[in-house]
Amino acid sequence: QREAASIGAREVGTAITASTLTTVAVFVPVVFISGMSGQLFQQLAWVVSYALLCSLIVALTLVPMLASRYLPQPRRAEEYQGMLRWLHRLAGGFVEKITRVYVRTLEWAIDNRGLTILIAATLFAASLYLMPLIGVELQPQTDEGEVRVEVELEPGTRVEVTDAVMQRLARIVREQVPETQHIMIESGGGSPFRGGGGEHVGEMRIRLVSLSQRSRSVQEIAADLRRKLAREPGMAIRVRPSSSMFARLTSFGSSEGDRLAVEIRGHDFNVLAQLADRVRAAMETVPGVADVNVSRKPGLPEMLVTVDRVKAGTMGLNVADVADTLETAIGGLRASMYRQEGDEYNILVRLREKDRIDLNQVGAIPISTPVGRTIPAETIIKLRRQEGPIEITRVDQERVVVVSGSIEGRDLGSIVRDLGERLRQIPLPSGYEFRYGGEWEEQQKAFRELTWAAILALVLVYMVMASQFESLRDPFIILFSIPLASIGVVGLLLLTNTTFNIQGFLGVIVLVGIVVNNGIVLIDYTNLLRREYGYGLREAILTAGRNRLRPILMTASTTVLGLVPMSLGLGEGGELQAPLARVVIGGLATSTLITLILIPVVYMVLEERAERARVAALATAPAPAPGD
Repeated sequence: QREAASIGAREVGTAITASTLTTVAVFVPVVFISGMSGQLFQQLAWVVSYALLCSLIVALTLVPMLASRYLPQPRRAEEYQGMLRWLHRLAGGFVEKITRVYVRTLEWAIDNRGLTILIAATLFAASLYLMPLIGVELQPQTDEGEVRVEVELEPGTRVEVTDAVMQRLARIVREQVPETQHIMIESGGGSPFRGGGGEHVGEMRIRLVSLSQRSRSVQEIAADLRRKLAREPGMAIRVRPSSSMFARLTSFGSSEGDRLAVEIRGHDFNVLAQLADRVRAAMETVPGVADVNVSRKPGLPEMLVTVDRVKAGTMGLNVADVADTLETAIGGLRASMYRQEGDEYNILVRLREKDRIDLNQVGAIPISTPVGRTIPAETIIKLRRQEGPIEITRVDQERVVVVSGSIEGRDLGSIVRDLGERLRQIPLPSGYEFRYGGEWEEQQKAFRELTWAAILALVLVYMVMASQFESLRDPFIILFSIPLASIGVVGLLLLTNTTFNIQGFLGVIVLVGIVVNNGIVLIDYTNLLRREYGYGLREAILTAGRNRLRPILMTASTTVLGLVPMSLGLGEGGELQAPLARVVIGGLATSTLITLILIPVVYMVLEERAERARVAALATAPAPAPGD
């Protein structure tokens, strides 16, 4: 047993070391990713890398020691009794049958190398052709059991009216949504959730019962509420499911958490307003977009007071004197403070309420001149009613108006593609531009970072294998297993109707380090048979495939089965990590099955070419001179 454990550890030591280090290598770039992807995946990269390195140490030291002392001698089927004998024969017969089928298939592939490579290339091309059919978004939409209803009335609406509207809508919600657990209403004023607002806005948060106690998802409930809440003139209602992950990690413009946002940048408010109306109309025609909203709202009503500087100057007054007088008469001036039992109260000096309640009374406010005369304000001022902007949003020192909307029933990528076609039909004046904000902007940034991480992971994997094999050709052969993983990734994402997002992208990076493990085991054992046991090329390939089929299938199967519960997306929030598991399952399954055939074929093709090159080099080498 001691000798068997030593020989077994020596045979697989290089393979499992290379396999572990390649998997760890793909997580190295993830550690240095910034932004949202870094916040989500850095801890995962550290934990997995540490666990893999510890498992490598255990596999090379503790496992051989325990096997040499406690692993029993393998027994034949006849030595088992009852059900164990039947199970042993069944499992053994199944494995033997798979092995025979695999060896015959491998022999056919070796005899038809060109056709085998063509079939693999065709499958890879088919996966590339089907790839645009997969939806794209930043992250999966989770069911957090909460729906938000935002209501906006005309600017200047009193908070009492806003609250009455919110209470009426709450009664409708209780009637139409039986899944409601409780409702929280905030009417007017600054909201602890939005960080600001006015008396004309309100927000309702509908907390639903747990997912196991309802038959509808939060997205279905929000879509149903959107149709049932009546819209009245002067009222804007926005209904959307609460999905706070993106809102917690990012912020963008004035879209207040909407997944779709288009920023219109320019300098003139009138032109921005016209472009915003056209963008809003275009966005409303895109299927899957709901609750389109423009960040720039109608202004608050205000009265502009213009001072006639010439008349005021002839009376010894300036603009500041007039403004101070009007402010004191209407708004009040704090003259002192009244203290009672530790409480302080401002003492304001201003006109009585009946003398300042009407705008027409502003002109009658008396203004004292330096010479002691008192004149009515209307003799030196003019009043003009207008609307002032509620807020002015700037990004990179440019004025911005944001047109945003909610998404239902479609992925973000297809909606942006359809919207882009409509936006290109809108003529833009010089100095104005459209930019996608919201989730799409963060998705593009995250995908760029993950793309560089995947490229760096691929380079690191090749470097690790090259150092382990002390060859540049063998790692290159093993890398053929990586593109074949796309066949299963694309197929499983389409079958499960799963979008490609940052979790799925991380799954692709993980696949770069995992799918090469099967090729490492095959190539390493093939080289061992040729180097130490003198096997021929064909015989070594067939023997390596036959002897390494079982461990390859076992490791791939355990990985796939371990990810199955995660891929089902069970429970609240389970859908967040499901794309990662589905990508790894699909890629590993197809890559394992195809690379068991393709990697030996490519290995044989390149080895035969290298052998012919060596023979040709020897044939053309000059013969040694006589006497040498």
